[in-house]
Parts: sequence; C-alpha cells; structure tokens
Amino acid sequence: MASRRTIIASVVAVAALPPAIWSMSGTDGPDGFASRTSGRDRLVTNEYAHWNPRASDARRSPQWDVTSGSLFVRDGAGWSGPPDLATPDARSSTGTGSSVFRMNTRRADFGDVRVTLRIRALRFVPGGGRAPTEPTDGVHLMLRRQDQTELYVASLNRRDGLVVVKKKLTGGTENGGTYATLAQARHPFRLGAWQSFDVRITSNGRSLVTIAVYQDGRELLEAVDDGRHGPPIVRPGSIGLRADNCEFEFASLRARPLS
Repeated sequence: MASRRTIIASVVAVAALPPAIWSMSGTDGPDGFASRTSGRDRLVTNEYAHWNPRASDARRSPQWDVTSGSLFVRDGAGWSGPPDLATPDARSSTGTGSSVFRMNTRRADFGDVRVTLRIRALRFVPGGGRAPTEPTDGVHLMLRRQDQTELYVASLNRRDGLVVVKKKLTGGTENGGTYATLAQARHPFRLGAWQSFDVRITSNGRSLVTIAVYQDGRELLEAVDDGRHGPPIVRPGSIGLRADNCEFEFASLRARPLS
C-alpha cells in the first residue's frame, strides 16, 4: 500500500493537468456500456464537479457523476482513493471525501441489463463525521437508480460478510428513502483479492423484478421483488457504485442489455 505522502504527491501531480481534459474514456452505445480505466494515473472526477456544475476548474467525466467522494484511476483500475472525511476541492488535493463514495452513470436508460465487473476491497476504515461504522459498510452496485431515494442495490462486499440485495423507495429517514431487504446470503471474502461479479436484473411485466448475483459462474443469490415491499422499480435508470468506509478498486465494468 502506498504511503500517504506518496498518495498526496500523486494527487498534486494530477492537479497539474489541464482541467478540461476528460479523465476517463469508454465504449458507450446502444449495445452496451464499458468503462475503461487505462492510461495515466489521474483524478477522474469528484463531488466538487457535481456540486459546482459551472466551475471552470472542475474535473468532469462524460460517463460518471460522482455525488460524494472522489474517483481516480490508479495502475489501470478505478480507485476510491484513501477514504477520509474531507470535502474535496476541485482536484481532491486536500482529501477525497471517499468515506462516503457515490458514483452513477450519466446514462439512465439501463433496464433489463447484465453488469459484469471486478472489484477489490482494500481495507475498511473507522466511520466518522460522514458515515458511522456499520456492518453494511463495503462496496455496493446500484441498479435502476432513479435518484438517491429510489433504486436497487446489490451489496457485493460487506463488512459483515453478507451479500445482499435491497430495494429503496422514496419516503423515509435514510437519505429520503426506506430500504427493504429482498435476499441475502453469507459471502466471506479476502481483503486485497480481486473478485469477478455478474449481476443481472430483469422484469416480468410491471409486477415482478428479479435480480441474480453470480461470482465466477456460481449463483450467490437470487432476489425476487414481487411488490410486497412497495411497487417494483420497472423504469430504466442509471447504474453505479457506492462504498461506505471502504477503500476499493474496480475494473472491467460493463453493462449489456438483456433481450
């Protein structure tokens, strides 16, 4: 693991790059979505760009909107940076804010879709002013996200060793919404190890949504939303990643429509 001095030095080096350069490229079209993390180490975008849309010094991505925290590329992978409680500036030079990390695609037309990706949870950190320590801390994939109050989430690496699928609907005390657990299973994992996931979401009419989570070809769990916890989310939405009190990396993130 790089020292904090090395990390800060690399962030300062990023700050010297022209802010107008798009920081992450990918393949994006009707047949699918692929985020590439090749190229130089750099800041891709951060919450400063989201909350200051007219700022000339902000780093923006054509694919990703980071509403909390900072997104970097390091050694060919997407990276949260070292999680801290800071409020990032334009270049995340004084901190990342990634103890609460939220990133979603600018595209919001993902309906029945298969998302494949590799993730590596590097370490958990103690909670603080942004988010207290919770058993649910870890790395999560968001699906059919309408906004922060309405979405599905597949928790892939959690502090408590569970893999969980939840639905969030508008109205409640959890950032404007309420979560309902649809399915869960034990899923121990090793910090620092790369893991490959395959997550699929499909609708059957307007009354049933199924979410299946696979790892290395093995089904970990299947969740069925039949409406007992509120109406299923059948409208297309964005996809994204969130993390709480967890430093992580991701790579090979692709989304393909399911016909």
